[in-house]
This record gives sequence, structure tokens and C-alpha cells, in this order.
Amino acid sequence: MISLDQAHQEISKLQPLKAIVISLDNALGRVCAEDVYALASCPSVDSSLKDGFAVIAGDIDDASDVFPVSLKVVGALVAGDDCGSLLVQKGLAVRIMTGAPVPGGATSIVASEYTEVNGHQVIVRADARFGRNILREGSDIRCGQLVVSKGTVMRPAHLGLLASAGLGSLLCIPPVTVAIAATGSELVWPGEDISQGKVAASNMVTAKAELKRLGIIAATHIMRDDLGDLKEQIGNVIKEVDLLITCGGVLDGDKDLTMKAMEHLGMDKLFHRVRIGPGKGACLGRVGETVVCNLPGGPPSNHVALMLLALPVCRRLMGYSNCYPMQRKVKVKQDLVGQLGWTQLFYSRVEWEEDSLVATPLNDLGRLEAMGASNGLVMLPEDCREIKSGEHAIAWIFTLDDVI
Repeated sequence: MISLDQAHQEISKLQPLKAIVISLDNALGRVCAEDVYALASCPSVDSSLKDGFAVIAGDIDDASDVFPVSLKVVGALVAGDDCGSLLVQKGLAVRIMTGAPVPGGATSIVASEYTEVNGHQVIVRADARFGRNILREGSDIRCGQLVVSKGTVMRPAHLGLLASAGLGSLLCIPPVTVAIAATGSELVWPGEDISQGKVAASNMVTAKAELKRLGIIAATHIMRDDLGDLKEQIGNVIKEVDLLITCGGVLDGDKDLTMKAMEHLGMDKLFHRVRIGPGKGACLGRVGETVVCNLPGGPPSNHVALMLLALPVCRRLMGYSNCYPMQRKVKVKQDLVGQLGWTQLFYSRVEWEEDSLVATPLNDLGRLEAMGASNGLVMLPEDCREIKSGEHAIAWIFTLDDVI
């Protein structure tokens, strides 16, 4: 049996999946597997920041409402045009739209609101100093510059940046293929009749939903308490996935057969049992190339092990350098008492009160109700037996909703 810190050290040693080339429209949330450099400058030419007129700045240095300047309009440009031979010389102007290339000879852009068109003439009533309203070539992105670093988790703005830099795909860690196997002859599928002695496979539902938040659609299986069948079914599933998460059968009872099946399949254990309450029965290992997380069957134990162990494993395989839930310092609103030598975890609601985070433990609620109402776990570490109301603790926070 190991500590939570030791379990996290083992998880952090896992290697991400092999990177593949992914198109930008499929890269959201993926981890970039290499430094990425721009293939093009943005903008690709000097371009206009305003609708207006491209001029020689010196021609309109003294322009004002009182002393307007008249210039001859010799052409027009919109975004995407080629300037060609169009040239701005003294006394001339070119009508220009936002994003259009700046024609040769022009040194500034005067905005439309300071002008008035009169036939082939434009009356300018304000100056536009040298360089005004011109976005220089490469001012946003320079061809060859580093635009995204290895290890970056792709957000929407990153994808737009890469597109502007001339890229349509990049090398990323692919999504993890995951299966969830709930074991137990008492289990029924969600929505099926729950007759006496039966129970819905709620752990499986929760795990599948948490994985969906990571962009992963997991396959689900219910497996009965028969060692031969378990060995065969788990063996078949393992061949198809990068990660298998099992729920139940990790203790030492006659019907706790999951670990026996894993032993028959030659599981190489990285750890088995963690000094956390709830959740101590968790196991992490490999069968061949597939990573396996065996989680307890009791809902709180299963959920805590899912959030603090199995989901970090999944994120680590996806290339996340920080694969654990967010930690924050909180002020607790109730006394918390635990056992030395164990990391105790308390379902809590973490919220802002004035300028600090406070955590309300949900010990008065039923197990499943507390899981549903919480957004984090307040931690009582191994070397601490008690935290008094009003004192500070560390909380693992699962979601930013209503918190930050």
C-alpha cells in the first residue's frame, strides 16, 4: 500500500501515447507533441487597418476642417487584391478597405470618417502621420517564428493562430481509447428495472461522463461474477483499447474476482491499494501495452479513485504534463477529523466568500447526494489528524463552475 503522493509519482512516469498528425479541426484539447514554427507571415503584406485612403503622409500634414486637402483618387483596393502597378504619388490617393494591401508609395492611411469624396477627388480634413493605420507585414506572425510550444494544450485561439501561420495540421497526442468495465452480478444497465438485490451501474455512468468532458467517448461493459468469463471478456476488451477502467471486485471477498482475472491475464502492477479514504482499493498496472486502472465498487471509493487516479492516468496518456485536478487553499466551515497515516478526503462545496475560498463539507448528505452536490474534495493529509472549523486546508477542485 502506497501514499497518494507515491501513486501520483507512478502516474507521472507513464509515457504519453505515440503522437500522430491531426488536422486543426480535430486538434481542440489535444496536446502538441513538438514545437511548431510559422510557415507564413501574417499579414503577408503591409495592409490597411481601416477603411479609408492610402496617401503620402506629408501631403496631409496640415489637413483640418479649416484647411482641407484635396487629393486625386487613382484607384481602389480591397482585401485579397494585388496592388500590381498601382502607385501613390504626391497629390494622389487610393481608396482602400480594411485588410487590403497598401499600394506602393503610400506611407499612411487616413480613415474614411475624416474624408469626403467629390467625384474623382477626396477631401481630407485630418492628418495621418507616417505609418498611421498600416499593419506591417509579419507584425502578427513572422514566417519561421515559434508559434506553439511542445506540450501546449490546444485551445480555440491556438488553432486560429496556427491557421494564420499557414498550418492546416500538427503533430499531437491522439485521444485515448478507453473502455469501462463494471463488474458484479448485481448490476443492471441504467434504465433497466432495479429489482430486489440489484443496483444500477452508476459508477460506469459517472466515469463515462467524466471521460466525455475530456473529449473521449468510452465503451461500456457490464461483466458478471464468473472468473472464467471475466478473464475472457476483459482479455478481449484489453486488445481494443489504450486504457481499461474497471469498477468493482478489487477487495478480498469470494465475489471480488476482478483482480484474480487480472492476475490470470498477467497484469504487471505499478501499485495496488493507496492510503486514501475513500478509495484505497485502487490498482494501476499494465496488460501488454494497455494501461489498466482497477477501481473499487463502492460509489464514493470509486469516484474518489476515478478523480484522483484514473482520470489523471487518462490525461497523462494524452500528454498532459499537469494531469491532476486543480488544488486550492480553502477555509473549512466544519471540523474535520481523520486517522494519522491516511489521506482522508471529504466531499465539499467550494465557493467564494468575499475574497477567499471556503469549503463546506457535505458530511450530512447521503453518499450519492454528496457526490452530486460537491465540486471538490477537502484533503486531510496523512500527517494531520484534525482541521478545525475556520482553519485552512487544501482542496482538490473538480470544476471551475461557481468557483473562479
